[in-house]
Amino acid sequence: MNDKNYLLSLLDHSTWANEEFFKIIRELEPEEINRDRDSFMVSIRNSVNHLLVIDKVWLSHMKRETHKFQHLQTILYKNLDDIWEAKDEMNKKIRDYVSNLSDSELEEIIDYQLISGNKGKLPRYMIITHLAMHSAYHRGIIADMFGQIPTQPAGQDIPVWQRFI
Repeated sequence: MNDKNYLLSLLDHSTWANEEFFKIIRELEPEEINRDRDSFMVSIRNSVNHLLVIDKVWLSHMKRETHKFQHLQTILYKNLDDIWEAKDEMNKKIRDYVSNLSDSELEEIIDYQLISGNKGKLPRYMIITHLAMHSAYHRGIIADMFGQIPTQPAGQDIPVWQRFI
């Protein structure tokens, strides 16, 4: 679906859900955020950095620009507040970018090369959908790491979000 309002609502939900998770992460001790976990993402810190890296990669693809990333778990920031500030800024940048796209730009096919080297083509609206789905997937991984602490994850369901907007 390439309806811009729908795509923007996916991004808005993703932003809200990420904010809810960051509220919990901020309450954790730094050693819990940085601790190596039984997860392919290694730590909560790595996971939130990864979300930012992937946003930057896909925004670059959509703008037909190159990105500098060579690793999925590039650590852009060690400090949680710095990560969140950059992620918040990136959320706004992506939303503004999508807001200004025409219907034909949403349909436009984008060639991309993943960090792994795999190449493909997707319409821009599917890349935007992927960004929202990717964040949800990684919030699930972070929720699993919360269980290893143990602490409860935030509710991130759309019906919960709808009560707050």
